[in-house]
Amino acid sequence: MTLTEVSYFSRKLAPFVILLFVVMLILFYSFKLVLLFGQLNTTQVSTLNPVFKELKPIEFAEASSSAGHTYIMDTVEGEPVTASDAAKVFLLPETKFRFGYKEKISLIAKNLGFEGPSLEYVLSPKKTEGIFQDSKRKLEIDITNFNFKYRQDIVHSPELFETNGTPDKESAENKAVDFLKSLDRYPEDLALGRMIVTFMQYDKESSQTAILEDNKGANMVEVDFFRKNIDDYQVVSPNYYNSQNYVIMVQMGDQGYQVVGAQVQFFEKSEGQVGTYPIIDGKTAFEKLATGSGYIVAGADIQDKQIPITNMFLAYYDPETYQQYMQPIYVFWNQKLNFVAYVPAVTDEYILSYSTVK
Repeated sequence: MTLTEVSYFSRKLAPFVILLFVVMLILFYSFKLVLLFGQLNTTQVSTLNPVFKELKPIEFAEASSSAGHTYIMDTVEGEPVTASDAAKVFLLPETKFRFGYKEKISLIAKNLGFEGPSLEYVLSPKKTEGIFQDSKRKLEIDITNFNFKYRQDIVHSPELFETNGTPDKESAENKAVDFLKSLDRYPEDLALGRMIVTFMQYDKESSQTAILEDNKGANMVEVDFFRKNIDDYQVVSPNYYNSQNYVIMVQMGDQGYQVVGAQVQFFEKSEGQVGTYPIIDGKTAFEKLATGSGYIVAGADIQDKQIPITNMFLAYYDPETYQQYMQPIYVFWNQKLNFVAYVPAVTDEYILSYSTVK
C-alpha cells in the first residue's frame, strides 16, 4: 500500500475511531457512576469498639423531664433524622490531688487582685476547693484540676457603673481570652472552639440586668467559650445557649474592661481512651423525647402543650460537673421558642440503669 493510500484510508477511518473512543469513555464513566451511586446508597456499618463496656448514664442536673408536652417534627425532612449508626465516647480521666496546689491557687488569686488577709484561703468542707474571699468578691478553685468560679458583688460595687463605655464584640473576646490565659486556664479545646458574645445592660438603681440584642446601651458583656467540634459534631453545654466556661465584664469607659464574673469547669478528655458505641436512630430518639425520656434544658416554662421541633442534630454533651465519659446526645431545638431538649444517644443496652449506678 502506497503512502497516498494510507493517508486516504486514515482520513476516512479517523471519525469512526474518534467516535469509538468517545463511546468507550462514556461506557467507562457510566460504569464508575453506577458503582459510586451504589456505594452512596449502601448503609455504612461502623466498627464498634465498646471499650468501656457499660456506661454510666449522663446526669443532666438542671434539666427537667420532657414529659407533659407533645412534640411534632416541623423540619424540612418532616421526620426525625438519623446522624449515624455509631459514635465515639471519650473517657474524662478523673484528676487527683496535686502537690504544689497551694502555690498555684495563690497565684491565681493574686492575678485576680486578692491581697493581704484575703489571700489566705480556706478549704471547702469536702477539702477539694480552696476558697478566697473579701467583702465583695469570692473565688473558688478546685485543687485537683484548677477549675474555678469567680464572682464580684456588683450590687454593692456602684463604682463599677459610674462611667461606662460600650463594649464591642472583638475587644470583649480578646479581653476574655487574655484573662483566661493570665490564669493559665485556657485549654486548647476551648481555644479552638467557638465563642458566643452576649451584651447586657445593668441598671444600678434597680439592680436589674437585661440581655440586649446588640451592644447599643450595653455596659456589660459575657463571653462564653465552647469546646471545638468532634468529628464535625457540635459540643453543647448543660444550658445550650450559655457555656459553663465564661467571662463576664463591665466596660468602665477609659479604664477598659473589669472582670466581675468568670468560670471554667473543664475536664480534659482522653484522646487515647476512646470507644465507639452504637447509637439510637432519629425515630427512636424522638420517641424517647415524646414519652418523657428526654431532658428539657431551655424553655421548660413554655405554656404551649404542643411544641414544634424545627431542628434536630447529633452533638456531644460537655458536663459542668465531673462525669466519667463525654457521650453523644440528640438535640431537639426550636429557636423561635428558645426550646432545647436533649436525648442520650447511646443505645440502652450499653447504659447502666440508675439503680445499678446508685
